[in-house]
Amino acid sequence: MVAIFEQQFRRHWFVVARSTQVQKTPVSVVAFGRPFALVRDPKLGVLAFEDRCPHRGVPLSLGTLSAEGLRCRYHGWTFGTDGYCRVIPGAVSTQLGNRSRVPMFPVRERDGLIWLSMEDSNPMPLRAMSLNPERRRFIGQLTWRSPILEAQENFLDALHTPCIHSGLVRRESRRAAVKVVLQTTDDGFVVEYFGQPRQTGWLFRLFESPRDSERAYFSGMSMAQIEYRYKSGWAAWISLYFTPETPTSTHVFTTLHLDGRWAPAFLVRMFVWPLLKRVGLQDQFILEQQEATRVQFPARRYVVADTDIVRPYLEAAWKEGEPNAMPDRREYTLML
Repeated sequence: MVAIFEQQFRRHWFVVARSTQVQKTPVSVVAFGRPFALVRDPKLGVLAFEDRCPHRGVPLSLGTLSAEGLRCRYHGWTFGTDGYCRVIPGAVSTQLGNRSRVPMFPVRERDGLIWLSMEDSNPMPLRAMSLNPERRRFIGQLTWRSPILEAQENFLDALHTPCIHSGLVRRESRRAAVKVVLQTTDDGFVVEYFGQPRQTGWLFRLFESPRDSERAYFSGMSMAQIEYRYKSGWAAWISLYFTPETPTSTHVFTTLHLDGRWAPAFLVRMFVWPLLKRVGLQDQFILEQQEATRVQFPARRYVVADTDIVRPYLEAAWKEGEPNAMPDRREYTLML
């Protein structure tokens, strides 16, 4: 699985920071077990260096950005925007430095997020590209001590919501039969729910109205999204961007986009975010308990039931490397 884990970083884009976190002072982020130094160049935008000076191995994120490039704090070796050493203080010639290069990585900045990949030609998640940045009302960030597969399944799994988020999202006592259709897409899959225009929790009662449709998307290995469209004509998109920090911990970036409804960002922060944060903390708690138990019982395997509709697709992606090597379409009936 480790080989496939690294392989996905070569094939896809992953969010590593919020745009506001990366300025002229370098910052360090860890993704796929690798440290990166991010810095914002006034002309070129955000640059991503391997967070290690090749001279004596000091993190470049401790350094400073100068006119010549990123300057290491230890001896002042300075690396240009192409990664090559341009300045060695105290040296008569920089010939040795010009043969020294820090690995650099493609960066894209979109919708308030910094994306990283190993190949610039990799396609961005289709769902991310479909969002209008002007409709964004919120960005959040958490780190869950859980593998990325488990974190993504948690967000896309509706069946846990009456148990873990009882009262907030759905109520255990008011489950009802819902038709569910899972269908593969060009870069993942979509799950559509039929027959539940209203949810039974406080989030719906406080902030929503009868729905016209409810869909959950998995897009480009790194993004999962819930889309609500309402009979009154407005729409909401809750998007989570997952990036493995290590094989057993995951960065989770959250955005909320709204269309057709008046909702200033400050109102979302004051009234909606506290409840969404509560949901996120409940998920974080149960995922970290799950991971702790997995460590205690390393030889045990999970039971995958017919109700675990997204699990086979995510396992095909993260364990076998082929997210679409599954049936194109499947239908289910669940009690939600």
